[in-house]
Amino acid sequence: MVFAALSLATPLSASDGGLVQILRFTDYEAGPVEDWLQAKGFQFQEDARRRTYVDLDVDDRGLVVEAKRGAFGILPNEAVNVPEFTAVEIDWGVDRFAKGASYEQGVRNEALMVIVFLGDERQPSGSLFIPDSPYFVGLYLCHADDRVGHPYVGRYFKKGGRYVCVDRPAAGEMVTTRFDLLEAYRRYFDRERDDDPAVSGLALALDTKKAGGRGRTSAFIREIRFYR
Repeated sequence: MVFAALSLATPLSASDGGLVQILRFTDYEAGPVEDWLQAKGFQFQEDARRRTYVDLDVDDRGLVVEAKRGAFGILPNEAVNVPEFTAVEIDWGVDRFAKGASYEQGVRNEALMVIVFLGDERQPSGSLFIPDSPYFVGLYLCHADDRVGHPYVGRYFKKGGRYVCVDRPAAGEMVTTRFDLLEAYRRYFDRERDDDPAVSGLALALDTKKAGGRGRTSAFIREIRFYR
């Protein structure tokens, strides 16, 4: 199997204008997509293990994640660690949105979410069956009535997790999202400036279990960049 430049989240020099780490999804050459992602540090959990539920492919835009039916899948990556950061940028888009999804109405579904974990202090999940987690912010693209930039609270992780629609692109449109992650952490979780965390990991996730259209979605992601 041949892979190109399989850096995990490549550290960059100060000459890169504040850009400190980058995770690319455009360096695939050949072999199973799963092997390529595992080499970057990604793991496969829930329906992300099942190709009849969550299909993974690569095209000229980057990684393509397709829910073929109602599914919940997550690909955590603990190899991504950014000691100092301010903002995150993502190049991505959605070809097919989760039909009927609306965090505003309590239908918490999305075609693709980038979840950034902050620090190592575990916060309660609110369920005996779901492991506790560090603070996190989940970023997604919406198309319905969700408020852009609003920190939604989910069913679980009410203390330590927030979900934010960061843009409302047209289907098939690639957009670049820039999100002030450090300021969001301080504001959402009422944290002091002298207690800033590191980025301790990230995950790609999707949830279409409550979506219409048989839960089918498709999204793509090209790059994730961290700045300080």
